[in-house]
Amino acid sequence: MINEKRLLDNFLKLVQIDSESFNEAKIHKVLVEELKKLGCIVYVDKSGKKFNTNAAGNIIATLKGKGKGKPFILSAHMDTVCPGVGVKPCVKKDRVTSDGTTILGADDKAGIAIILETLRVLKELKGNHPSVQVIFTLCEEVCITGAKYLDYSKIKGTDGLILDNESSEELIIRGPGKYNFNVAIHGVTAHAGVCPEKGISALDVLSKAMRLMKHGRVDKETVCNFGVISGGRITNAVLSELTLKGEVRSLNAKKLEKQIKHMKDCFAKAEKAFVKKVDGKTIQPKIEIETELSYGAQNISKTSTSVKLTIAAARKHGVNLKAIVCGGGCDANVMAQHGLALPNLGIGVEKCHSLDEYLSLPDFYRAARIVVDTVLSYRG
Repeated sequence: MINEKRLLDNFLKLVQIDSESFNEAKIHKVLVEELKKLGCIVYVDKSGKKFNTNAAGNIIATLKGKGKGKPFILSAHMDTVCPGVGVKPCVKKDRVTSDGTTILGADDKAGIAIILETLRVLKELKGNHPSVQVIFTLCEEVCITGAKYLDYSKIKGTDGLILDNESSEELIIRGPGKYNFNVAIHGVTAHAGVCPEKGISALDVLSKAMRLMKHGRVDKETVCNFGVISGGRITNAVLSELTLKGEVRSLNAKKLEKQIKHMKDCFAKAEKAFVKKVDGKTIQPKIEIETELSYGAQNISKTSTSVKLTIAAARKHGVNLKAIVCGGGCDANVMAQHGLALPNLGIGVEKCHSLDEYLSLPDFYRAARIVVDTVLSYRG
C-alpha cells in the first residue's frame, strides 16, 4: 500500500534539512507543518527549554482513527550525529549514500520518512484505521536527552514501534540499562627521584582497585568498561591525581545496581590499603565517585502485542523477523520506564554514524510495508 517513489522523495528531502543534535529547529518546523497537513492534532512539549537545543520541544501528534481504543505509537528521533550539515544524498541503484563528506542521516530520517508515509497511507483510508500517535524526539544521539524530558502525560498508548534499528529482519526487544561511572583518585605527591616512598601513587591505588574488580564481561547480561583515563603532567613526581570515566550496562536492573555497589566497594578497599605513616603523620589516598543512571533497561516480552503483530506483519512480506537483544540504548529504553512497550524495528540503515552510512532501499521499502500492516492489524 505504500508509494515507494513518494517515500524515497520524502526521505531525500528530509536528509537535506540540517538537524545535528541541539540544532533541530529546521526539521522541527517542517515536521510540525507536515503533520498538520496530514490531519494530525499536534502538540509540542516544553522540553526544549530544559536543555541546550534550538527546537521548541518533542513533537507528539495524533491521527484519529476508528474505535475508542488506545492509539498505536510510532516513534523516531529528529537529530543526527556530526558531520550532518549540507548532506547531499546520492541514489545508486538499490541504495542511498551521501557524497562522502557527511553522514547520510538515515539514522533516523529513514524512520521519520516511514512514519510520514504510514500516515499518508492511513489518510488515504479515510479513517478506516486505528488511531496512531507519533512521537518525534530531540537529541536522541546525546544521551537520549529528548525522551528523558518527553511530556508522558500526553502519551495515550502503550504499544507501538520505534524505527531506529538497522536490518529490517531484526526487532530489538531487550536492551541494557546503563550507568555512567566517574572516579577521581587523589594520591599524595612526592619527589619521584628523591623520596617516592613518601608519596602514594594514584596509579597504584587504581591498579589495586582493578585487581579486585570484576570488569569487562561480568556475566551474560552485564558489562563494565573504563574508556577514559587521564592524569599526570611531569615524570619526576609521584602521580597524585587520576580521573576515570566508565560505564556499566546490564539487561538486569538488580545486576546493574549490584555491579555499581561492587565497584564502589573495590575502590573503598583500595583506598584503605594505602594508608601509611610518613614522618609521623598518617597519609592516605582519597577517592571520589560519581554515578548517574543514563537510562534503564528495556525488556519487552515476545508475547507482547507490539512484538506479535510486527512479526506477523513481517511474515506477510516474507521476512522471518528475529526478536533480538541489543547491547546499546535508544529512546525505547527511557520510554520503557514510563510503561511504553516499543520494540525497535530495523529500517535498512547500514554503517550509521560514519561517512560510509547508506540506506538499503529494498530493506527501507520492506520496513515501511511491515509498519503499515502492523498498524492496520492493531486493535487498541
